[in-house]
Amino acid sequence: MRNGRRSWLLAFTAFFVVFGAWCFAAPFDGPADEVQHTIRAAGVASFDPGQIFARPQTVPDAFEKDGMGAYQRVPVGMDAHAVCFGFKPNVSAACAAGLHGGPIGEVSTSAGRYNPLYYLAVGVPLRLWPNWGGLVVARLISSAICAALLASAFVSLLRWSRFGLAAAALLGVATPMLAHLAGGVNPNSVEIAAGIAFFAAGIPLLLEPPDLARKKPLVTLLGISAVLLLTLRSAGPAWFAFAFFALAVPVRWKWLREYWRLLRVKLWTAGVVLAAALSAAWIVGMKTGELVPPPPGLYSYKTGEAIAIYVNSWWVYIEGMIGVAGWFDVLMWAPFYVVWALLVGGLVFLGGIFGDWTTRWRYLVILLGGVALPGMLQVSQANMTGFIINGRYMLPLLAGLPLLAAWTLERRLFTAAHVRSLTRTMIVFLLPIHLVLLVWAMVRWQRGLPNNAGVGWFNPLVGEWHPPTGSVTPLLIMVIGLVFVAAVFWRVPHEEAPAVEPAAKSEAGGDGLSSEVPSQRELRSDTWRESRKPEADSAPGAR
Repeated sequence: MRNGRRSWLLAFTAFFVVFGAWCFAAPFDGPADEVQHTIRAAGVASFDPGQIFARPQTVPDAFEKDGMGAYQRVPVGMDAHAVCFGFKPNVSAACAAGLHGGPIGEVSTSAGRYNPLYYLAVGVPLRLWPNWGGLVVARLISSAICAALLASAFVSLLRWSRFGLAAAALLGVATPMLAHLAGGVNPNSVEIAAGIAFFAAGIPLLLEPPDLARKKPLVTLLGISAVLLLTLRSAGPAWFAFAFFALAVPVRWKWLREYWRLLRVKLWTAGVVLAAALSAAWIVGMKTGELVPPPPGLYSYKTGEAIAIYVNSWWVYIEGMIGVAGWFDVLMWAPFYVVWALLVGGLVFLGGIFGDWTTRWRYLVILLGGVALPGMLQVSQANMTGFIINGRYMLPLLAGLPLLAAWTLERRLFTAAHVRSLTRTMIVFLLPIHLVLLVWAMVRWQRGLPNNAGVGWFNPLVGEWHPPTGSVTPLLIMVIGLVFVAAVFWRVPHEEAPAVEPAAKSEAGGDGLSSEVPSQRELRSDTWRESRKPEADSAPGAR
C-alpha cells in the first residue's frame, strides 16, 4: 500500500508539473473557449441557485452571433474575449485586455447551460480574484484534477498489467492536447482524463477474473470516472455507454455475481445510476442539445457533401487529438503529428491484428461511439452549426483503444524486452512533442505565427506580449515536468517475478473465491520492479 501511494504521488506530481506549465504560458482566452468557461465558473461560484441553474436563452457569442447559453452575474471585466487575436495567427495577444474585474453585471456565456460540477471546483478563485492570479489558481486546480485521474490510472495499470505496457500507453493517450486543455479552464480536459481513467480501471476489472480483496480500488476509480464522464458535458452519457458496453460485453455473469458480493460495488452502482439520471435531467431541463438556427443561407450542405467532408477530415481530427493549441490556430509541423500517430496508431493496429474476436469487437464498439456517432451528429446538423467537431471531443472514448491494445499485446505478442524497448522509445519520441507544442503556442501568442515562419522565428523569449510571470517560467516548468515524467515511466516494471507459491495463493484466496480464479500481478511493497505473475491457466482469449 505504501508503494502504491508513492507511485501515485510521483505520477501525480509529474503530470501536474507538465500541465502546470500551460497555466503560466497562455493569455486569458488563449485556450479555446476559456472566457465562456470562466464566466460560467465565476457565476456558479457565487453559490446562488439562480446562477447555478441559470435560465437557458439565446445569447451572443464572442463574435456577436446568436447561440444558446445563459447570463451570469459576474464582474463585467471577465467578458474579455480574445477576438482581436483569435483565429488570427499572425496577431499576438498584446492587443487583448486580459482578465480583469469591475462591477457585477449580467454577462453572457455559451457555457451557461453546462453542468455546474466542474465549475464548482474551479470557480472560487475566479470569483474572488478576477485577475491573472485568480486565473492561474483556477487553471492549477483544473490541472490537479486531471493529474489525479491520470495518476490513479497509472497506478491501476502498473499494478495489473503484465509487463507494464498498458501503463506506458498512458504516454500515448495523455497527449499534448490534453496538457494544453488541462492548463486552461475547460471541462473537456477533465472529461478526457476521466475517459482514460475509466478504461484504466475497467480493463483489469472487467477483462480479468475477479479478485475481490485487491480490486476494490479499481471499483472506486471506475465509479469516480464514470460519474465524471456522465456529468461534465452533454456528450458524456454517450461516451460512458459505449465505453461500458465495449468492456462489459460479452457479459461474464459468474464474474459479475462475484463482484456483486462487494458492498462497494453496490454503492458505486447506485451512485452511477443516480449520476446518469441527474445528468439526463440536466440535459433535458437545461436544453443543452438545443440549437439556434443560423441566418438563412449561411450553411448549405447536401447530405452526401457533408459525409464526404467529415470522412475526408480524418487527419484534422487526429491532429486535434494530438495537439492543436489556442483557437485551433497553433499547428505544429507535420512530422510531429506523424511520429505520434505512427507510434500510438501502430500499437492500436497490432492490437487489432493479434487480439482475438472479443478484442476486435471492443475496437468496433469504441470506433462506433468515437467516430461514427460524432459523424452522424455532425452530418445531420451541418446546416445548423457548420463543421464544429474537433478531435479533442472524441478523445475521451478513443483513448481506450491504445490502452486496450497494450493490454492485449503484452499477453499475446510482446515479451518483457519488447515492452522495455517500446516504452523507452515512447519516452524519447513522444515527450519532447509536449515542449514543441508549448513553444509553438507561446510564440504564436507572443509575436504571432506566420505561415512561412522559419526556424529562427520560434524563439519563445521575444515578442510583444509575455505572461505576467515571464516567458521563462512555463518553459522551465515544462522541462522539469517532462524530465520527471520520463523518470517515472522509465522505471515501469518490465519483468515478471517467479510464480506465486501455492501456499501464498491459498492465503490470497482467503476471501472465499474459488481456487480456480487466478490471482493477478500486484506491486510489491518494496520495489516497482518486482511483481507477481498471473497464473498460466487463464487463457488470453478468456480475458
